[in-house]
Amino acid sequence: MSNQLGPYRGRRNLPARTQRAVLEQVDAIQGDALVSAVRTQGIRYVGQAALRTVEDLTDMETLALARNPQGAARYRAIVDVATARLAQIVAETGQGW
Repeated sequence: MSNQLGPYRGRRNLPARTQRAVLEQVDAIQGDALVSAVRTQGIRYVGQAALRTVEDLTDMETLALARNPQGAARYRAIVDVATARLAQIVAETGQGW
């Protein structure tokens, strides 16, 4: 990644050891930034998947209520438990990275 630092390579006023140390630090910072970007994308993916699942569950609950209104409390309980677990999965995504 340090190849993007072309103007800073070969500076005659810095010892080679200093140049290497600086470039190693820059590479480390850029590497950390890349890892953070990938983690962000992973959290986004999990969040979107959970949101779509909740949307599907809500649609199924609505259809089930239309067919059998007597099951309203049961449908609600099932969807609420599933939704709570999905929210927990989203919240846990990325912990320990």
